[in-house]
Amino acid sequence: MTATASLRSVYRTIFLVLVAVLTVSVLVQPAAAQRGVGRMQGIVLDADGNGLEGVQIVATNPSATPNTRTGDTRNGGRWAIVGFSRGDWKFEFTKEGYIPFDINTTVSAANRNPPLNVTMALIPEGMAVEGVGNAAVNQELFEEAVALSDAGDYAGAVAKYEEFMVANPHLDAVHGNIGNAYRDAGDVEKAREAYEKLLAAEPDNVMANYNMGEMFVEAGDMEEALPYFEAVLQQNPDDPAVYYNVAELYFSQQVLGCLEPVPECLGAISYYNRALETDPNYLPAHMQIGFALVRLGDIDNAVLAFEKYVELAPEDDAQLPIVKDVLAALRTG
Repeated sequence: MTATASLRSVYRTIFLVLVAVLTVSVLVQPAAAQRGVGRMQGIVLDADGNGLEGVQIVATNPSATPNTRTGDTRNGGRWAIVGFSRGDWKFEFTKEGYIPFDINTTVSAANRNPPLNVTMALIPEGMAVEGVGNAAVNQELFEEAVALSDAGDYAGAVAKYEEFMVANPHLDAVHGNIGNAYRDAGDVEKAREAYEKLLAAEPDNVMANYNMGEMFVEAGDMEEALPYFEAVLQQNPDDPAVYYNVAELYFSQQVLGCLEPVPECLGAISYYNRALETDPNYLPAHMQIGFALVRLGDIDNAVLAFEKYVELAPEDDAQLPIVKDVLAALRTG
């Protein structure tokens, strides 16, 4: 067998193992989800970048049991809530005198979740536009927009958000809500326009930067995505999960389903490595570096990455048997 044929054989073996990984994820993660072991954390800031204490946080997922988790912000606007099952959760942030903020995100019960940082803007007093008498009425308009978005009426939600912004043109955070509605509706260009307006006012806004980067990755434009992800990482330099999630975006968009080495894996590997610089024991990064290196044909270093995973993983780790199978395939390939 030629070296090329041998390498192809290894790729096919790893591809089958990747299918097994996905299968195990489907079988194992719901069990973890039922245990409700996921943890979410973050910081809530005001428009000046100061931490907001006393913000009430309600997370809901109709499919989960229990389907609601609650918490509030403490010193420096920091918050943490535990007991999440895996799935899509809606987070609502409220504080008297501030415009409510809501965001949907996927929570993992098995892996560390990235921080969820938000910025809340003050409700202006006495703002009025042709029949809109005060801030309370304006807030009602905003809540109508949120309800329409939750119901899937994204065009109606955008119209309400824009009406709200006529009365409150300086509340730039609402551009993020408009961007989310457009993105949920599948209108990427309009979503980008809205996020860009928010970033023009708040260049460090984590949500807008991440969404912009993610949309460019989905479009296959890694070069355009990079500065947005770097802005997110600058806000969370010590959290390996943030680096890992960026790497996963690169890896999943570029190489899933491909049996040949893909140079773009280098981008994913660089972020996996940065996750490990922050936390050398961060298991998911060791495993994914191994798979990325296999795609590049760097079998020797892939073996080292998988061996490190085996060294660090607890005996009851769900992925450990799969990683051991990968190692066996690489060593005999």
